[in-house]
Amino acid sequence: MKFQSRAWHWLTFAILVCVVGCNRRDTVQVSGKVLFKDGSVPNGGVREVQFLPADDSTAKVRKGAAGNIGDDGAFVAFTRKPGDGVFRGKYDVVFNIWKSAMQPQSLIDPKYTRPTSTPYHITIDHNVDDLKFEIEPLKTQK
Repeated sequence: MKFQSRAWHWLTFAILVCVVGCNRRDTVQVSGKVLFKDGSVPNGGVREVQFLPADDSTAKVRKGAAGNIGDDGAFVAFTRKPGDGVFRGKYDVVFNIWKSAMQPQSLIDPKYTRPTSTPYHITIDHNVDDLKFEIEPLKTQK
């Protein structure tokens, strides 16, 4: 009887661990590159891509994600901490390319900075490592 009771507790524990672990897999790994349309990497003291939950997303968890854009244009998106991934769902993708953190002056066309005007709207439902976003610099006034 003691063996059956102990086995039942272990089985219950194993099922509980599986259920809790399975719910965590609502996130997937997302990475790619952000480049200007001419193929160059955006310069600036702040370079970030953001995934904002779309208004019409049916995601179970509606949390934004972001990733810093590296010197080669590459990014890896995360929700709370590096490596935790992005929740499955539909996102509006926006970008922050600023002169510096102390000077949040945008260096890109404003249409890429707002969910209502960005041309990038994507659905994330699996791991993806080849996203490519092409943006335009701010047009200089003459």
